[in-house]
Amino acid sequence: MSRKVRIGVLGAGDVAQHTYIPGIARQSATGTLEFVALCDMVPGRAESLAQRYGVPRHYTKFEDLLADDAVDAIVNLTPPTFHAEAITRGLAAGKHVYSEKTIATTIEDADRVIAAAQSAGLVLAVAPALMTHPDMREVRDLIRGGLIGKVCYVRARGSHPGPAWLLDYRTDPTWFYQPGAGPVVDLAIYPLTYVTAFLGAAKRVFAFSGIAIPERDVRAGEARGKTIKVGVDDNTQLMLDFGDSCFAHIDATFVVFSSKGPRCEIAGSKGVINLAAEPDEPPYEVFLDNPEHGIRGWLTPEKVYRGRLNPPREPRGGVDWSLASGVEHFARVIAGEEELLLRPEHARHVLEIILKGYESAREGRALDLTTTYRSRRRALRRGLGS
Repeated sequence: MSRKVRIGVLGAGDVAQHTYIPGIARQSATGTLEFVALCDMVPGRAESLAQRYGVPRHYTKFEDLLADDAVDAIVNLTPPTFHAEAITRGLAAGKHVYSEKTIATTIEDADRVIAAAQSAGLVLAVAPALMTHPDMREVRDLIRGGLIGKVCYVRARGSHPGPAWLLDYRTDPTWFYQPGAGPVVDLAIYPLTYVTAFLGAAKRVFAFSGIAIPERDVRAGEARGKTIKVGVDDNTQLMLDFGDSCFAHIDATFVVFSSKGPRCEIAGSKGVINLAAEPDEPPYEVFLDNPEHGIRGWLTPEKVYRGRLNPPREPRGGVDWSLASGVEHFARVIAGEEELLLRPEHARHVLEIILKGYESAREGRALDLTTTYRSRRRALRRGLGS
């Protein structure tokens, strides 16, 4: 494709306004895509944002966006309960689709949208876009290359105090606390995605889950002062079994107001990898105890890669760490420039973990997982100190 991929955005809520829309507008000026249309059902919202970001067309009806022949691809930023319908309609209109998480709310719907994309020969990509980031791919490759040996245990965080508590949240956050949303879908889906990207498909899930704080007062934005009755679990703990005695614990809550420590710890038979929780920290650190090679203690990425590993580190200049980073990757896939990293089959596996996690909590037993996916494998040729 010689011209830019023309993008139409569906949905202009808080996340779209904070991250996606300004990010796609920046990418439109410099990248593989062109931001040509914006659609939101709230009267005036799409028009106002289109004027602010120089988007030439705006709509209040999805069918009008779908009928726009100048749109090659849809970026679906609607609430999760509408995702399967939005994806299906987008594909049926001949558009490539990038969807915010989750891919759907049922495995059956996930199967249908995957089959529809395959049948139509269109690209379907699903957030989170974590694995488009070089540092995350680097951690994956270090693990698969055996740097820390056999992975035995992973602990990852997927919590914050909830959107009602956040002072920078602009729109009404009520839907985050209703069925189909909640902290597992909103937050824990990130560690669920990168942990399964690092380790492959999980085999079993066990969970505890419930509503810890039944009412929430909105502190900011257009719904300030509103009291929300919580209708979805706000405190969930997930345990994953990857086989061969490799386990992961992931928290998923709207009850953690602050936390210290790494975002994720990956413990192996020869070392540990920590993912940073704060942007001013090194993206990850590796602990190795290999005194015969003069290596003992915590190493930053630069020290890990200082002439000891192949291939060399990917360049970091201009890396987009925003939620919109996946959209530029999506456009490059459509243009034939990159291989798809955000595979819908992976998103389906993560959805199964979420759904069976809730089921496990209700039934009080571990449940087998049946979905899988083909991951992109790229092994390191030799390990640190080898």
